[in-house]
Amino acid sequence: MSKSPKTQFKQIRSEDFNGWHASFWLIKKHQAERESAYRALRVNMDRKLQNRFKRYLKAQVQGKEFHLEEYDFNNADGDDALFTIGSEATDFGKVQSAIEAAFDAPNVVAYSELLGSWAYVILFEKDGKRIFAWKKVSSDTDPKKAKSRDAAFFLDHKLMDLDDKEIFVIYPSFDFFVFDGTTFIANKRQFEISMNFREGMKSNGEKMLSAFMELDLFEGGGIEILREFVGTNLHHLRKLSSIQKAGYYLQPDYIEKLIRVSKKEKWELKIKNGKIIVELETAELLLKLLNNDRLRSPINDELFDSAAKAPVKKKAN
Repeated sequence: MSKSPKTQFKQIRSEDFNGWHASFWLIKKHQAERESAYRALRVNMDRKLQNRFKRYLKAQVQGKEFHLEEYDFNNADGDDALFTIGSEATDFGKVQSAIEAAFDAPNVVAYSELLGSWAYVILFEKDGKRIFAWKKVSSDTDPKKAKSRDAAFFLDHKLMDLDDKEIFVIYPSFDFFVFDGTTFIANKRQFEISMNFREGMKSNGEKMLSAFMELDLFEGGGIEILREFVGTNLHHLRKLSSIQKAGYYLQPDYIEKLIRVSKKEKWELKIKNGKIIVELETAELLLKLLNNDRLRSPINDELFDSAAKAPVKKKAN
């Protein structure tokens, strides 16, 4: 039986990493028949840099207390949160296979090979244990962009122009970690970009629209209007994914209640023949209601739109 993410993270936090070996891998990405493919290149680094990466890892995972939360498309990033997801649900299996395949390949020898990388991975290893730490190469970390900044090195007792150095920018934090089949996400946005999650959300969104069509929830050509509204907008795609996960629309009387309350509260939805008419002007509201996001405070009877819903457990008598 596999360990829980909580137990796995407790194990990571208990390590001192001093005796671990660290290796540096550049990750290249390209599209192959609508799917992302990855290639890994190993880059030699000196002992001092290995130790620096170990300090970065230790500081990030052991420097403060975290609470673990299962990853969801609608999670909001937080400084004290790590989101968890099984690595088999991400593209990281492809990345790990690329690293495995590159162990016996020649190491990088030309600076030009560093350019155009998608990310870098630091692989920490000891006694069969492995932690993969991922950092997306962004405009801040791309070597070409770094050279365009006004900066200079102080080397051998003199300032040197940045253009005279072959540089690669590293950062003291990682976007996510993979350990024993679990991904621990520190930067949700970079994780989603890195692991091609927009495509996953688009696929989920299309499944959701197909489900709406099969259930015949909307009047006329509502599905096409909703498809136009959602498009490739990440916020709207997240909402469809959240609707799919919550599944309120599948409850036998949920849509009927939604329509009844909408009429009573005089919300903007239009109804015809007992079905919702989808309009671009009210599509945002429709998605909120399908996800049960419109909530009323029992204290002052005020209405709120809130995607973050944690059911309150009733206290036992």
